[in-house]
Amino acid sequence: MSNTPTIKRCIGRRHLLIGMGATALSACTRRIEASAPAPVTAANDPLSRFRFFADDGPEEWLKHLHPRQSSWSATGPCVLALSGGGEDGAFGAGALVGWSARGDRPDFDLVTGISTGALIAPFAFMGQDYDDVLTQVFTQMDASDIMRLRPFQAVFSDALYDTTPLAELIAEFTPPAFLQAVAKRYAAGNDLLVVTSELNSARASVWDMGAIAQAGQYDLFRSIMRASAALPGLFPPVNLSFESNGKTYSETHIDGGVHMQFLAVPSFAFTTPDQKLEGGHIYVIINNTLNPAPASVRRSALSISQQALTTTGRASALLQVNATQLFAREYGLRFSVTSIDPNAGIQYDPSDRFSSTYMNALYQHGTERAQSGSLWTNS
Repeated sequence: MSNTPTIKRCIGRRHLLIGMGATALSACTRRIEASAPAPVTAANDPLSRFRFFADDGPEEWLKHLHPRQSSWSATGPCVLALSGGGEDGAFGAGALVGWSARGDRPDFDLVTGISTGALIAPFAFMGQDYDDVLTQVFTQMDASDIMRLRPFQAVFSDALYDTTPLAELIAEFTPPAFLQAVAKRYAAGNDLLVVTSELNSARASVWDMGAIAQAGQYDLFRSIMRASAALPGLFPPVNLSFESNGKTYSETHIDGGVHMQFLAVPSFAFTTPDQKLEGGHIYVIINNTLNPAPASVRRSALSISQQALTTTGRASALLQVNATQLFAREYGLRFSVTSIDPNAGIQYDPSDRFSSTYMNALYQHGTERAQSGSLWTNS
């Protein structure tokens, strides 16, 4: 449930200082170089049943999406994209629950999620019956349910925090019965995609979560959710293992937000001769502010670095939003986007990560805007 440094307001001075100390201390230790893995292609990928890469061409995207398109509504696809944002995911969770309460939340043909969005996405995919899960996770949990601070030796390891509590939380809310329901919905023609970043190849993997659930690969499903939320440096990379033909394959994955703020499916994945797009609708939930109020930045290296990272992330998110809006306009789809109102008056303390007080306020903000009908900016 991480927030990538390219979209969150700031990581927190304490965390940056610890990270910088880790870098300095690790420079004094003996360095062990990892061997470079062989390049993975569609032809040699043992996981090709379940994933493709964001930089793949149309043939790989269509292999996973096109078979499902025949069951999409005659009025065009209904798509939901959920961004990263760490604890700011409480906004997206509240927005979905409030949308349900308003009574006009649709069933989605395709749901995509990255980072905290990847933790929300399976429950959004399964519909309003799972709103209680979103409420519980984002209003009744706090930092201790997500992570544990490692002691001093963390500076010599792969992360500052241990996310075993997050793994246990994911397992609790995705029992076999839930994953069987995901598989059933997938078989009916609906798609659920989650993005992670493969550490060694530096490529974005797009995971076909419905296919994974259908194959009974429940541990892989849960590990992908955790990996998509593994903020580099703060949360440890996640080892994804898969057994095929008596062989065990293993890869190391981190936060999908390293590559993108949300998964905007490229136009070629939709535009096939037999697919009707006109009348469809793309909804994007940005679990952050897109247009923040001006703020005074302290003239210090850390403050300036934080502001620069934040600005870069927002620029990236806005670029994706604008590109998706242009695609929707060209092909006759409606487009709606929402983000946290910078004037909502919700105070964020970067030294108090995953504060229940902060997340409850954001959840309420999302719920109230959805119920009042002021959630979306439409085009």
